[in-house]
Amino acid sequence: MNTKRQTIWLVSMLSLMVVLSAYYLFTQDTKSPDMLSDGTQTEQKTGATEAAAGNDQIVVDQVDPAGDATDDGSLSEADKQVLEQIEAQGGVDSSVFSQVEEKRSQLNSEQQDKLFTDITNLEDPKEAQAAATQLEQLEEKNSKLTSIENELMKSFQQAIVNEEGNGYKVLVESDKLDKSQAANIIDLVMKTLGVDADQVSVQFIQ
Repeated sequence: MNTKRQTIWLVSMLSLMVVLSAYYLFTQDTKSPDMLSDGTQTEQKTGATEAAAGNDQIVVDQVDPAGDATDDGSLSEADKQVLEQIEAQGGVDSSVFSQVEEKRSQLNSEQQDKLFTDITNLEDPKEAQAAATQLEQLEEKNSKLTSIENELMKSFQQAIVNEEGNGYKVLVESDKLDKSQAANIIDLVMKTLGVDADQVSVQFIQ
């Protein structure tokens, strides 16, 4: 009797173990895909982070302001060449004053020659008189331009007033020009030549 009970107990225990084993295997199989998915997602996220970091590094390399500098912080040869070009351009810009003055003198000479020719025209006294008036106005305007330039050269190394169309452009040599200086120049030209503010422009040349 006892042997029969032990046999039944063993069979029951074996059955229970089989059931538990089957349950354990079943639950492991259903969880494995999720675990694999989580692992894959983690790797994908890590890869994306590395790619983003790689892209950021490329951008930094492209815009690195110290890329052309030497290790000790001094100017590189490329920077020195750029500075030399800028200085050379500054020398060229300085010649603008002489070019404008030469062009203006040539134009004045042509206008004066034409007016002198008209003045000596004895066939039309009215035309001669009009030419004489225009010549006087031209000389007065040139005198005023010279006066403006002399006044400006008290503050600037070079200055010239160039007539352009119905207005005037003032060129001054300066490292920089603030608004108050430009306003003073415009005011001087307006008062001297009797023109409006929209007829005057100011440009500084280094």
